[in-house]
Amino acid sequence: MSIHRITSALHIGRWSRRGEHMPSRALREADFSAVSSLAIDQSRCLRMRFNQHSCNRCAESCHGRAISIQNGLEVTNDTCSGCMLCVSACPSGCFEIRRLDFYSVLSRLKGIPSPVLGCSDEPCVVAHEKTCCLGFLSEEHLMALSAFLQQPVQINLTACAACKNGFIVEVLKGRLETIHEKTSAAISKNIVLVEEEAELVFRDVFVGRRTFFKTIKTLAMRNAAALFPPETPKKGVSAYSGKKVPFRRALLNRILPTLSGETYGEVLKHFYYTASVDRLCDDCFSCVAACPSGAFTTEQNESEVFLLHKSSLCTGCGLCVGFCMNKAIQITPGYAKGSPHAFSRIKKENTSRQVQSSVA
Repeated sequence: MSIHRITSALHIGRWSRRGEHMPSRALREADFSAVSSLAIDQSRCLRMRFNQHSCNRCAESCHGRAISIQNGLEVTNDTCSGCMLCVSACPSGCFEIRRLDFYSVLSRLKGIPSPVLGCSDEPCVVAHEKTCCLGFLSEEHLMALSAFLQQPVQINLTACAACKNGFIVEVLKGRLETIHEKTSAAISKNIVLVEEEAELVFRDVFVGRRTFFKTIKTLAMRNAAALFPPETPKKGVSAYSGKKVPFRRALLNRILPTLSGETYGEVLKHFYYTASVDRLCDDCFSCVAACPSGAFTTEQNESEVFLLHKSSLCTGCGLCVGFCMNKAIQITPGYAKGSPHAFSRIKKENTSRQVQSSVA
């Protein structure tokens, strides 16, 4: 879109008597049309951390077959459609979206009556907030939209039918259904997937002069950036010893205190995990080093060292289970030992049990 078209929005829009601007459709179409690119931290990849791990969620979710995990993690830019399903599929936070601040999106939507979230890939989509393709909306993202906005939010999918990434609609429907099955939270009432334009309820919001001109400046910068060739997904490797809580887990930990009663217990049951070890554990504590999110640590008294686990940091990825040479660790869904935000001591159990893990 040309700079002329951006500045022409100044004249197309209308100003209220209070000096507030009522954005025109032309301005809304201009909002955030550039597609965000992936940032990939290979040190978070479970296969890169332990080559015998079986995780292939990103490759399975990729409709364009752009992701290869056979000889290291590789993304082929030519076949990547930008659906962002890999972002919502990876349990360890290997994939992130550059320039996306989801907390800011929540904050801006919170003050809008009947908020609408949409995709920036199609200019015809109207929304109060636009992001890259909505395939990044995991179960945790959808729960956050419901919990923090505390009012129905519409997700504008009206352009998806004609989009190469239209398959994300069924994925989002499946995730809402999964949340409904796992919890008593009224997600289906608070999250409305809108596929037909006639069903979309969109109302312009008033913005001050300062906000309006800031938006114009942002649009100009984004469209100037669009003049350059698309970036290859940015890859990096942080220290393998470094611990990082995946965004989805951090988001869920923020949601939990807003819940109460039955819903609180159901979220603990289906989205948090319990670790246990048996007598085969030889206290090598390799699980402490292997865990990418820092869910394990140790505690020492005068005569003994104990293994501790924090459920709020555990994604259930099962890396510790596979890495343990004695197969002494078990990760099971559900947590009922008090606060998941505190480290709890793991007692060695007398009998060995079948090794089990569940990826979040």
